[in-house]
Amino acid sequence: MTRLTGKTPKRRRPLLWLLALALLGTACTAVFTTQLTDSPAAALAAGQDLLSQKTVLAIVAHPDDLEWYIGGTLRRLAEGGANVQVIVATDGEKGPNRTKSPNLAATRRAEQAAAGAINGYTHIFSLALPDRGAAKDPRFLPEVERLYHEVKPDAVFVFDPTYPSLPYLHVDHQGSAREFLKFWNTLGADKPPVYLFQTRRPDAGVDISGVIDTKVRALAQHVSQNGGSGENMRGFFAGAGKSVGVGFAELFRVLRK
Repeated sequence: MTRLTGKTPKRRRPLLWLLALALLGTACTAVFTTQLTDSPAAALAAGQDLLSQKTVLAIVAHPDDLEWYIGGTLRRLAEGGANVQVIVATDGEKGPNRTKSPNLAATRRAEQAAAGAINGYTHIFSLALPDRGAAKDPRFLPEVERLYHEVKPDAVFVFDPTYPSLPYLHVDHQGSAREFLKFWNTLGADKPPVYLFQTRRPDAGVDISGVIDTKVRALAQHVSQNGGSGENMRGFFAGAGKSVGVGFAELFRVLRK
């Protein structure tokens, strides 16, 4: 006679643990990896809509953020005649110093100017706030608000503070975006769309295949950070391109009115 004890036989316990681990792994993959939330065709159509904007404002934390994450899109906008204005909150004085510059902040500001000239930015606003402290600095949001009203953008670019792609996170990347979105949410019905980058839930993609070499050249201007080469980012944006069926792409999550 078999005794019913209500306990799982010992020989089945390893199988249950393996099943639980597999389910946990699947759940983590779904939550933490980058996944397109619309069809590739719809994402590229949203990207084309982005490229039709006439005046854009990009807000980042450090010199080289623009060129790494959205340099191809900004270059395509500039080539199309858009007014591309950017805010760089810090001079990145706590970043790497591969050139052993005695004044890294000044060096990085000059590198940003050189990259901006290649990419065709209309104006670079350098706020010179403390690296790793810009998002919490009481001067940050008032300056951003002032420049926003000065520029009057049709679209804004910021980091994705809610679904950032992993593993790299930075207090000023997501923090600056959160601060801007507080302001954006107070605007009226005519507020512009916001294109969130470094996102793991993109629904828009811009084909940057035709400007990838320019993106590399612009990123390479940040010599203090990368030794004068932007080649290491090709693989990353080739992967983004594959997700929407093009050679190279930059991906965004769009917030609308």
